[in-house]
Amino acid sequence: MAGEILGVGTQTLDSPVLAGGLTNSSIATTTARPYSLATMDVDTGLKYEAINRKLQIESTLDSVFVDLGADVVFTGKKVSIPDAIVVTISSEKGARTQVMPIENPLAGPGRGGTDEPQQGYERQRTLEYMKIYYNEYSNGVLGETFGVNYNDFQILNYYAGEQPALSKWFKEDLDKQYHEAALETYSWVLEKTGTSLTQTYNSNVYVANTEYANQPTYSDTPATFRTNMNTAFDAADTGTNGVNANIDLDFLLGLSYYAENEKRIKPVSIGGQPSYVVLLPAPQYHKLLQTNSGQLGEVWTKVTALSDEEQKFSGIVGRVMNLVLIKDPRYPTIECTADYGNNTHSVIYAEPGNYDLRNKTVYNVSSNAAWDVGFLLGAGAIIDWLVTPLHFGMEQTEYGKKYGKAAFAERGVQLGNVYDTDTASNLNRKNFGSMALLFTASTVIATA
Repeated sequence: MAGEILGVGTQTLDSPVLAGGLTNSSIATTTARPYSLATMDVDTGLKYEAINRKLQIESTLDSVFVDLGADVVFTGKKVSIPDAIVVTISSEKGARTQVMPIENPLAGPGRGGTDEPQQGYERQRTLEYMKIYYNEYSNGVLGETFGVNYNDFQILNYYAGEQPALSKWFKEDLDKQYHEAALETYSWVLEKTGTSLTQTYNSNVYVANTEYANQPTYSDTPATFRTNMNTAFDAADTGTNGVNANIDLDFLLGLSYYAENEKRIKPVSIGGQPSYVVLLPAPQYHKLLQTNSGQLGEVWTKVTALSDEEQKFSGIVGRVMNLVLIKDPRYPTIECTADYGNNTHSVIYAEPGNYDLRNKTVYNVSSNAAWDVGFLLGAGAIIDWLVTPLHFGMEQTEYGKKYGKAAFAERGVQLGNVYDTDTASNLNRKNFGSMALLFTASTVIATA
């Protein structure tokens, strides 16, 4: 009726047509009123999205890797690796392998004075390349929506723990992937079908109680490199239970010089000074404390004397010269055959969920040739190519009684190796970002 004022939602709609042309027969056509999420058939979808967001937040790794991280967006053009230990690269979806050009900094002297013209002495800018990979991985849990088993567990709020359990698993597994990349070039995800890469040791290995000239010589043949490592191990394990290949001040002083001058590891800026982050295996950290009042003396800078930037790092225990020391409870171990009878090595990492088979028994060359592994990390040590962040999915069976709830991601964690050419062969591989540090497995109860 003309001039009549109609109440909101009082009239009959022509049909239950929703935005985008979709229809939902459960929505009444006689009134425009607020509907529940269930009535609109979107409660499940919106709950998925909420879980998805929470999953990404809770799965952020709370460790020194994240504290020293930086993000790079790769568009196919040249990039400069930032001053960060872990470089997280994001890109559009595409091939699972990319060759990323990296611009070298300008080097060498300039021109000066009135008799050195610039014209004719211009420098050519140069590029190197990094080959990066990603693959997919996931984990999931099983649940039920009704039935006797469901009722028994529901009163314990059992099913509410699914998402936190997945979050914790991804967090701990990512930490393992970072350790794997630092020691064996690629994480376990990149070994799987799709990329099928082969893990091989970090080319920079520094063995305790070993002169610079006697450090293991790198070989692009993995078996040969392991043999060279065994030779260094066998010579280093002097003293009772190989005690001379434990950590001490001399080791740290020698490492500081070796990383900076022999291996030319690129430092990062921490507390306003060029620095390296050293992840110390927890037993070696405690071994270091046993001599704190003697050998370390004045070169040891305690945490309370460090800058605010340094103090925020998880596990930090102090600084020695240009080395920022971090206690690493998730350090890997390497177990060799008795008396180094062959070049077989067993590398073991701390798995998610406290599944821990690492060899923590005190070193004995004849019965337990086990080595603790630490790391020295500089700029661009680890590359984390994140293509698709964690996302959530659900699968149902048996008429909806049982379901699987899983999280998926597409990423690749690897060592920050660079190459002189875009053919990433072992022959031109260079590593200016990290070193693996080897110590004989130590006791923390008493000096061995």
